[in-house]
Amino acid sequence: MRFSFRTILFFTTITFFGLKISAQPAATERPRLVVGILVDGLQQRHIDLLWNYFDPNGFRKIIGQGANCRDVAYNIVSAGNAPDIASVMTGTTPYYNGITGNYFYNRKEEEIQSIIQDDDQIGIGTDQTLSAHKLLSSTIVDEIMLAYPSKSKSYAIAQGPEEAIMLGGHTANSVAWLDDVNMKWVTTGYYKDGLPHWADEMNVNGVFKNYTARTWGPLYNINTYFSKPNREDKKWGFMYDPTAKKSKKSAETILKNTPSANGLVAELGLKILTEEQLGKDIYPDILLLQFSVRTPFEKTTALQSAEKEDMYLRLDKDIQNILQKIDSKVGLDKTLVFMFGNQTNAHSPNELGENKIPAGYFNADRSLALLSSYLMAIYGQHKWIAGYYGKNIFLNKEKIEERKLNFSSFQQTVADFMLDFEGIQSAFPSSQVFNTGGNASSETARVRNSTNKNCVGDVIITLLPGWVEVDNKNNPVGESDAVISHAPFYFYGWQIKPQNISASYQATDIAPTLSHLLNIPMPNACIGRPIEEMTK
Repeated sequence: MRFSFRTILFFTTITFFGLKISAQPAATERPRLVVGILVDGLQQRHIDLLWNYFDPNGFRKIIGQGANCRDVAYNIVSAGNAPDIASVMTGTTPYYNGITGNYFYNRKEEEIQSIIQDDDQIGIGTDQTLSAHKLLSSTIVDEIMLAYPSKSKSYAIAQGPEEAIMLGGHTANSVAWLDDVNMKWVTTGYYKDGLPHWADEMNVNGVFKNYTARTWGPLYNINTYFSKPNREDKKWGFMYDPTAKKSKKSAETILKNTPSANGLVAELGLKILTEEQLGKDIYPDILLLQFSVRTPFEKTTALQSAEKEDMYLRLDKDIQNILQKIDSKVGLDKTLVFMFGNQTNAHSPNELGENKIPAGYFNADRSLALLSSYLMAIYGQHKWIAGYYGKNIFLNKEKIEERKLNFSSFQQTVADFMLDFEGIQSAFPSSQVFNTGGNASSETARVRNSTNKNCVGDVIITLLPGWVEVDNKNNPVGESDAVISHAPFYFYGWQIKPQNISASYQATDIAPTLSHLLNIPMPNACIGRPIEEMTK
């Protein structure tokens, strides 16, 4: 059979366009926009207490009309927001993704460093040099960007750099966070688009400073709040200036613990949504936003102050505004929203102690000083402890080897000695942690999940329930002391059926659930499983 050139050209053209069309995602197969909302300090019991005071179109819309997962566990040791977010976004634990805490002890440099520090980068608007290079696995953002290169867009807007970078992963177009000293948006040169144009615009046109100039007082009459203010103002109930210093010795302000910070995140997020035309085509875009309900100078994470109630009520209005804008610009039926909280204690050690429940704050300095003296008495007058951070003790391996001591025996001596200190539950040589097996919910398995070969100490300690570790500036090194810490997770919007999911899941199950809903590959170190009730 003979074909003319015109006939061959016709069939070739049809085949080409057929392949091109089939390679494009069908509009009905996946949401056009994904919006992730992290609320630092969010707790389900707070939501329950304030439920009747929320607007029907804010928190209540996401929770009441979406899928509510009340029993989601972080099976890792609490060590800051960075590992919590990384676990959610990668679908795996620090053992694989490398993010063991907001900070870590760098054995080579013999100093404590930020987990996002990267001397090879430049700061934009800041002298901080930061990146996601220590994040060793892909994230859900990365998988979206890899699935649709040059088509999908992704942005992360947060109050702090750890949150912004862990949300943005490796491939976000841009991330931005608040500089609460110089009062502006800043970022890192790690991301291809640098500082979002709309963030720079807010810096220049005065919008940022307009937010920070807003004095914070009660949204409603102070007598309508459950609790009294932490710092009472006789005229207004309470009153805070977002630019006030945290302390006389600190340059940091209280901005991030006021509604002004949440308002700035919402304002920039909505600007990017609108101006970058997110969700306007068939390729899914993703916008990640981090808010907070933490208040200035709070001594408990419980809902026991008018300020904390007001933070929730004002954030509820921000979320209401975000949902309304999404609905008008994209459509909530085309948008998948997920909202989650980080690890937080239900009660602070102060609150527990006041109620005669054993609790306390653990500062390692005294323990390490006594440990050092003990080791000198046994092995000689040498520096046996190289460093410490976040429940990890780093030994002087060179000196131990030089003195021809048995390293395993030395580790065990340290571990046994540490058990005598108040607040310590257990102490393990790192080899014991890495070689652990059996029950995945055991204490050693949880510690193993939280470690990574690149920054693990030689001896690892854990604390008793009710105890929280603090550094020399009295900042918590991880906030939750629960054996297994639970946080709320919610899904709303695109094809999400309203339901209360009572089955137990892990934080590492969120990323594979999103991957399933988006019909894209799971992150490359994912160990979680999709939430069954949402994949039917």
